[in-house]
Amino acid sequence: MVLFFGFAGNSQIPKQEVAVDISIFPQEKVQLSINSNILLAGELLQYKGLVLNTTNKPSDLSKILYVSMRNEEDSIIFSHKLIVEKGIGIGDFFIPSTLKTGIYRLIGYTNFSRNNIQNSFIQKDLYVVNTFVKTETNNKIIDTVWFNALSSNDLESLIKNSPSESIQIATDKESYGYREKVTLHIESSVGALGGDFAISVRKVNPVEILDKPSSTKENPFSDKFYIPELRGELISGVVLSKIDNKPVSNKIVSLTIPGKDYVFKLAKTNGEGRFFFSVAEGYDAEESIVQLNETEKDIANFTLTLDNKNFDLQKKNPVVLKLDQNLKDWLEGRSVQLQIENAYFDAKKDSILDNKINPAFYDSLGTLFLLDDYTRFPTVKETFVEVVTMAAVRGSGDESRFLVNNAYDPNRLAKFNDLPPLVIMDGMLVQNNNDVLNYNAREIKSIRIVPQPYRYGPKIYSGLIAVETKTGNFAPNLSEDYVEKVKLPPTVKKKQNYRPDYSENTILSRIPDYRVQLFWQPNLILLDEEYSTFFYTSDVSGIFEVTMEGFSENGTHIVSKNYFNVKEN
Repeated sequence: MVLFFGFAGNSQIPKQEVAVDISIFPQEKVQLSINSNILLAGELLQYKGLVLNTTNKPSDLSKILYVSMRNEEDSIIFSHKLIVEKGIGIGDFFIPSTLKTGIYRLIGYTNFSRNNIQNSFIQKDLYVVNTFVKTETNNKIIDTVWFNALSSNDLESLIKNSPSESIQIATDKESYGYREKVTLHIESSVGALGGDFAISVRKVNPVEILDKPSSTKENPFSDKFYIPELRGELISGVVLSKIDNKPVSNKIVSLTIPGKDYVFKLAKTNGEGRFFFSVAEGYDAEESIVQLNETEKDIANFTLTLDNKNFDLQKKNPVVLKLDQNLKDWLEGRSVQLQIENAYFDAKKDSILDNKINPAFYDSLGTLFLLDDYTRFPTVKETFVEVVTMAAVRGSGDESRFLVNNAYDPNRLAKFNDLPPLVIMDGMLVQNNNDVLNYNAREIKSIRIVPQPYRYGPKIYSGLIAVETKTGNFAPNLSEDYVEKVKLPPTVKKKQNYRPDYSENTILSRIPDYRVQLFWQPNLILLDEEYSTFFYTSDVSGIFEVTMEGFSENGTHIVSKNYFNVKEN
């Protein structure tokens, strides 16, 4: 007897099951800002995603943004899931030394934007050069993209670039020395702009790209309606009968995202056999557990299939990236700098911000038994007899069951005791009571008992028994038919970007600094007509570009640039 778990489709429902005209739904689209479209292996791709409505203002719908990097075969290099706040999602990706030289696509979309006939996703081309791996020749190559070297005169002419009419970016000087403070001033010539912008300060690559490949934004017809993730990540699926392969309604499905800060959800299938979990909480686990809440006898009659939010794009024609011989010195020099920078990674790494702590769904209800406060007993059953007096174990072997007791009832029976209690262990729904009873009692940290009727999600229980182990990573016997692991990577955590401060003589003064990305601020909110900030140059000379990109409060797309020079002191 086997309950089959699988993956197909997306967080979606067939269009014929949508009760209203789909065309009346609002639309949203995604825009991406990146720190550079030319990256060497060992550098960091930094990006910002904006989820917008049709007027280019932050969308109030989707709270999850998906960003992935793909090669010409549409194989995924990375796939990020980002929490969207006020229409913004921010992430980065370290270009590994194993990634081949070539042209890649950065894709951004929301589950809801996939319904668009046009602009269902945003695509940007990325040009990756790997100086550590020799490029292999592909006989199937159709197109060639050339990387030509720019002369010093070409680079110097960039400084004469005139600023935007609406936004002016200025630095306090036109030329700086190594590790010198740069004051950046932004001013609007049309009054307060409002809106959200990204600022990138990066050395100009001495490269001109010729014969860029044409970008395609295919959006094949779909008979599915993709559901907006309004409160958080949407995890969905369908339960089917194995007898006639028809959807089954009113079945309880549980989701556990394990860990000390676990997430536990229950859902009931609707008339089309579909279930939905909305996860607004942050989590760290890479795998989750999905269970169909049925008896072992009945569970073999059903198939449970989970939705997957990734989607396939068309493969692109093979393209080779040809490098000008005059770029050799630049590539070799930059390769050495990157190796030195990465050798000091620990001293310069960004600060990762922890997720907000998720309180247990039962909070402080009931009575908590900290077992180290009592005499320890060798078995869980004895522990319930001698210590956890507000609950009991009846029967033995496969007939074992838990009961909760009401201390104020003369018969010590809780109301609704004809219903089973909700039993969870480290946030995992327990369906086989022997998983708890056979556990090493000395490894259990605490047991919480709620002896009153308890409703969680779509189901009523006689009470709650919450067991917490010392390790916090209990997993039931995964050979059981009704338990399955699910790959569910967490959302990208927020970061505090590394910013050196050379105003004082600190340990930083003895560490090499070969940054070409001097500054990255992806979430600048302009409220006034002026804004100022500062950063420090590195030990890298050359021409640096300041780029500001975003959307004003009225939905106008703005890109403004300026340049300054860094020379050896």
